[in-house]
Amino acid sequence: MAVWSERCRVLLCVAALSGCASYSTSFGVIERNLALQQYDVALQNIEQQSTVKHDRVLYLLNKGMVQRMQHDFAGSNQTLEAAKAEMERLYAASVSENTLSFLVNDATVSYAGDDYEQVLVHLYMALNYLELAQPDAARVEALQVDIKLREIGEKIPDSKFTEDAFSRYLTGLIYEEHGEWSDALIAYRKAYEAYQKYQKHYGLALPDMLKHDLLRLTQRQGLSDEAAQYQKKFDLTPPGKEIASQQGELVFILNNGLAPIKREKAISLFDPVSGIMARIALPYYESRFNNVASARIRVSGGQASGKQATSELMEDIDAIARQSLDARLPAITARSLARAVAKTTATRNMQRRNDNDAALDLLGAFAVQVAAIATERADTRSWLTLPANIQLARLSLPPGSYTVTVELRDKDGQVVSSKEYPGVTITQAHKTYLTQHWIPAQPAGRRRAK
Repeated sequence: MAVWSERCRVLLCVAALSGCASYSTSFGVIERNLALQQYDVALQNIEQQSTVKHDRVLYLLNKGMVQRMQHDFAGSNQTLEAAKAEMERLYAASVSENTLSFLVNDATVSYAGDDYEQVLVHLYMALNYLELAQPDAARVEALQVDIKLREIGEKIPDSKFTEDAFSRYLTGLIYEEHGEWSDALIAYRKAYEAYQKYQKHYGLALPDMLKHDLLRLTQRQGLSDEAAQYQKKFDLTPPGKEIASQQGELVFILNNGLAPIKREKAISLFDPVSGIMARIALPYYESRFNNVASARIRVSGGQASGKQATSELMEDIDAIARQSLDARLPAITARSLARAVAKTTATRNMQRRNDNDAALDLLGAFAVQVAAIATERADTRSWLTLPANIQLARLSLPPGSYTVTVELRDKDGQVVSSKEYPGVTITQAHKTYLTQHWIPAQPAGRRRAK
């Protein structure tokens, strides 16, 4: 009887490791508070997750994003810097954690961030620095994206996320701010190459503003042949002769919606080696409801009153997340199948034992089988406070103070939400960054899986 008690204790401990619910199901309360713009309450919700050691990176990433929603850009960068350090520490996988993931499930491993998440943490730190008017620090973060992408390419050769187009574009804006026109043009060329990959992998078209930037910068640098190629390829009218140095610029960034959320689905697969039909749990992405398709910004006051611009899609995080999971799904499936087969084999071996405790062995086999099913959970963790997509609009303006009106519009052009930002200062030969996060309330029972 002592053997059986010990067996039960071990099985119950293993079952407890699986958790009662997936990570994604715990995010509902936080999401509702974000939609209501109750950021302080959302941060309190997030703090409740700070004690889960293997989810510390997620705790820091989500906390840092909500801090920037509050416009606490310095606090956000302090938190994201801690997340970045923890990601680097976990980058080399732990042998003990990998062993535990084989015995229980993938969610028992400390979360180090998906490939695209490890890149976007640098991007958001760069954006924070730009809103703090620290372009030099922003440039350092933007350039670190290049290092991280090379690491991903070496570790995950099949990854489609080998380039981050928006980070390249943002680097070009930063170089322009410093008057480093040659470096800005190089960054825009790299962004052009990256968006061509985006078109192939994610269906994201080349932004029109990048087309104009390429033409403008090549003309400015006296590269007439390259400028002529862009003018013909993009069917553009050459830019006017206005003196840009006398203007400032408003750069508006919309963090639109929330990134897709991982759910769990159970399927049965046959393992031809062992001859076992096993039940496994796999993650899949579900898009979040979003009623905003674009933003229109309009300024009032000063010399450019009434001037407006419409945002363009620069980064489709929803599509990037899906493609990243698709690339890793074969390995996840193989690992889950091997784990399920091992659990089933253990159950069969226990059933075949023939000793004086046959009844207890039968109960033990049943307990192993129950534990095997209970602990087979998909890893549904991801950076859930990321937006579904990032959009950008730019306005060249004379120096002065303006009221900026942002209208968020649906796919039919109807205004969903409107917000005014008074006292936005535009300085000659400098860029002023303005950020807005939009998170709609999720309709009850509405889900869309892809």
